[in-house]
Amino acid sequence: MGLFKRVSDIISANLNEMVEKYEDPEKMLKQAIVEMESSIEEARRNVARAMASEKLVAKAMAENEHQAAQWASHAEAAIEASDDAMARKALGRKQEYRKIAAALADQHASAAEASTTLRRQLEAMQAKLADAKRRLGSLGARKKAADVRAKMAIEGIDPQLSADAFAKFDRMREKVELAEAEADALRELSGGAPSAVVLCETEEADLEIDAELRDLKRKLNK
Repeated sequence: MGLFKRVSDIISANLNEMVEKYEDPEKMLKQAIVEMESSIEEARRNVARAMASEKLVAKAMAENEHQAAQWASHAEAAIEASDDAMARKALGRKQEYRKIAAALADQHASAAEASTTLRRQLEAMQAKLADAKRRLGSLGARKKAADVRAKMAIEGIDPQLSADAFAKFDRMREKVELAEAEADALRELSGGAPSAVVLCETEEADLEIDAELRDLKRKLNK
């Protein structure tokens, strides 16, 4: 038995409730995805047919409007030629084409509305399918994690020990990086060029000494 009876069932489906309701939610989601994909494929064909119908009606309407305009021109030409009989005949044909075009206009409006409705339904179904696939992926990841924990428990492996091992590795890596940084700094201080900070401090000290020397000379009148 299928999960969905109608297209509206897919669009209005509450996947949260469905996941909680079924004993095997992963199996349910897989079935739901299969049914959704099948319904979407059928809906896509229906949309294509509706769009084709809309285009054909629009083409027929345009052709009848063109014919009406042509017979209107014939009527004007007949009047210019003082041929009232031909003018009346041309106007009669014009009215026929205008009536057909008007009926087709109503048909085109209905076809356009149906096409729009079907396209929106298709988009809603595609969104629901994407949601179901995301949920299935999440359930699969959670199931794998649970299987790993169960396997570790059966084999007597404490998950906390694994976490501690990773933490110790991270601390060792940080210590190595710190030691490398300190070595680089010592190498720069011992063999490298003096930094801008050191040069600035040296210049400031020289200026202070010069100022103090001048003050001392003034005091001693030297």
